[in-house]
Amino acid sequence: MNRLTFDPGANWWPIWSPDDRWMIFAAGDPMKLIRKEASGAGVEQPLNLSSNGQHPTDWSRDGRFILYYQVAADTQRDLWTLPVTPEGKPAGEPRVYLRTRFNELSGHFSPEAKPRWVAYTSDESGRSEVYVQAFPEAGSKGQISTGGGRSPVWCARGDELFYLTPDNKLMAVAVKLGADSVKAGVPHELFTLPVSEGTIVPYDVAPDGQSFLVATEPSQAAQPLSVIVNWLGVVKKRELRK
Repeated sequence: MNRLTFDPGANWWPIWSPDDRWMIFAAGDPMKLIRKEASGAGVEQPLNLSSNGQHPTDWSRDGRFILYYQVAADTQRDLWTLPVTPEGKPAGEPRVYLRTRFNELSGHFSPEAKPRWVAYTSDESGRSEVYVQAFPEAGSKGQISTGGGRSPVWCARGDELFYLTPDNKLMAVAVKLGADSVKAGVPHELFTLPVSEGTIVPYDVAPDGQSFLVATEPSQAAQPLSVIVNWLGVVKKRELRK
């Protein structure tokens, strides 16, 4: 395990470049997009000097776009894209992808060579739900979650989405992406995550879609500690009994 950042402030929401050589994360007050080599070499480089807080959420598989949400006083959280080179250097001006009077966050590109869809969380219905929207131009949209949802993550094949319910159940949904439409199956529960409600995306899925990396919080309950004295003698007694 190697530490990547060493500045005195907080550093959050790291995302990998498609070739695993670079990382983008948020740092500062308000938070800004920062670029650094994943090896830890070199210096940290800010990408976008907006006066609003920014939080990266994904890097497209073709390496051309970084997706992030930006906080604004009048529209809350909005989804933006930043054109970049494969090394994460800005290759154009930031562009609004989704901006409404509701919260849009936790955006993830569909895992295609050239992404055509974005999964994200919005509270436009009065509670957080997971949606899939066309990309690069917002257009066709489909609701994925039922009964509340947040923190969507794609399966690497692009035919399945995972998300969390309000009570931290991890759900899986079969998804069929058409040329201009999204069809979602019935969500089914996988297991409950031992995480707090405040964590934005507290899990990730392996490329095969069969195993998960889950963030947990230390248990506050005291765990019993057993001490075996003269354990070698106990083993010898058991061997003699045989």
